[in-house]
Amino acid sequence: MAKLDIIIRNGNIIDGTNSPSFTGNIGIKNGKIIYVTKSEIEEDADVIIDATNLTVTPGFIDVHAHADETLLMYPTADNYIAQGVTTVIGGNCGFSPAPIGDLWLLSFWELDWWHELQPFKYQPPLMHPIEKVNEKLAEKFGFTIDWHTFNEFLDRVSRKGISVNYVPLVGHNNIRATVMGNDYKREAKPNEIEEMKEHVREALEAGAHGLSTGLDYAPGYFANTQELIELVKVVKEYDGIYATHWRRTGIRTETRRETRPPEKIKGIIEAIEIGRKTGVPVQISHILTAYTIYPPPPPSLLEAAAKATLKVIEDAKKNGVDVAFDVIPNTTGGVFSVPKLIALLAPWIRESGSEEKFIENLKAEDYRKEVKEAIYSGKWYTINPIINPYWMDKIIIRKCKNNSYVGKTLGEIAESKGIDPVEMLLNLIIEDPETLYELTYVDEVEVITFIKHPDSMIGIDTFALDFKWEVKVPPYYLPHPNTYGGYPRYIRRYVKELKILSIEEAVKKATSIPAKRFSLEGRGILREGAWADITIFDLDKLRDVGDYLNPRQPPIGIEYVIVNGEIVFKNGKHLLNRPGKILKRMKSNPKVD
Repeated sequence: MAKLDIIIRNGNIIDGTNSPSFTGNIGIKNGKIIYVTKSEIEEDADVIIDATNLTVTPGFIDVHAHADETLLMYPTADNYIAQGVTTVIGGNCGFSPAPIGDLWLLSFWELDWWHELQPFKYQPPLMHPIEKVNEKLAEKFGFTIDWHTFNEFLDRVSRKGISVNYVPLVGHNNIRATVMGNDYKREAKPNEIEEMKEHVREALEAGAHGLSTGLDYAPGYFANTQELIELVKVVKEYDGIYATHWRRTGIRTETRRETRPPEKIKGIIEAIEIGRKTGVPVQISHILTAYTIYPPPPPSLLEAAAKATLKVIEDAKKNGVDVAFDVIPNTTGGVFSVPKLIALLAPWIRESGSEEKFIENLKAEDYRKEVKEAIYSGKWYTINPIINPYWMDKIIIRKCKNNSYVGKTLGEIAESKGIDPVEMLLNLIIEDPETLYELTYVDEVEVITFIKHPDSMIGIDTFALDFKWEVKVPPYYLPHPNTYGGYPRYIRRYVKELKILSIEEAVKKATSIPAKRFSLEGRGILREGAWADITIFDLDKLRDVGDYLNPRQPPIGIEYVIVNGEIVFKNGKHLLNRPGKILKRMKSNPKVD
């Protein structure tokens, strides 16, 4: 009788399908699950895991990740493994590391050193020549960009080795940058669209599962719907998927002087229309309520707006459009946290040369007036009262010398003093430059409404990083708490505390639903013949530890993480092995490389 590699004994098994959990055993051999049974497994194994009083689930699948952008720097993906994620779907929001031409497109993680290539005040240059970027990458990370095509990038990752499985999407922003360079603030010409289509085709031939767009970011923002339809038609040839960060905020890198906020629902309608005209499945990324209501409404009206958003999607499904969505399971977003209040005024810190000099400048009446005029004219996206007249109500003070401010919004503080909120912001920064805050994007009633929907999936919208990463220059980005504890928080908050999901439902949304959506055969499920991607945790202890102010902390309760039949995390430690695979898709036949 053949010896198994691993046996997991006496665990509370949740198979990912929403079936009731049961106490049982799992046998693993050559990367695959051989047994899932309530009975004893008679074979011996090299490793036996006693999972008594522990929960055994498929490894979590992050349906909306940006891990591919940093995997070559952090191939062990410590932050993902530590929270039980075994598969990441990368290339989202229109950003992927390939294809590239002569210019490298900024995708946020570079901001710690991007200013060294060219100084800026408000917004960083969108692109720099590859040779300039490579000088910095060699200096800081010991590698250079030595690929151009999507296939070359996947080969680079494969040779490096990774600890998580990686599902690639190709990003429209990178395709557009490759074809149009810095001349992107316009509609593409027919010959340019044809060239873009060839890049889409090359990526799909290489194994990409589909195309993603980020329509609030340059250069994708400037594409019209017909350009997107033409590119998604190529995706149809390969039975792929179209994932979209839909048009909802408007361009985030330009001066904005609108007289009213963008109509977000039009972005979802556009995404649905693309799916209708191409026949390609549409994945709406990190869904939010698509209706803007002013003044800020009570929770009951927010819930109604979320349900109205869902109805647009449900109606499209009834009319034959294959459309689904994913949710960030918190109210503070994903990607980064920016806890220093003074960082909200990053352009003027850069201009002044230091925080100390900036604060000194703020005491000058004419300088202060210039700052306020710039903000009220829409020059700075981060604080733009034209786009969002209630911006001050999303800023919650968490730490300040003046304890009476803690727990209140900036808007509440300004109102209590009867002064303009921008004026209050400047006063508070002078009073205590070390003030820390938390930024909320949505009300939790909206998050709950979307998470409860039977078709929802969970994505945490972050990079593969270590536990040290930060941006040391304004705006002093830290990784968002999702980076380290997004999935434990999801279970803690929505299963254990609010009880809006059963543990079986919660696991399904993080495992088998995304696996099915992206045609990941044998993933996201515990069954005989499936790949052995498994997370084992103590449900009673499971929780996130980091928060918006101090995010870089591992969660508690994750005991083991297994990727393709190899233990990569045990007793709170990453074993630093790299058994992850690039999960390629070739037409309707998923292929593993």
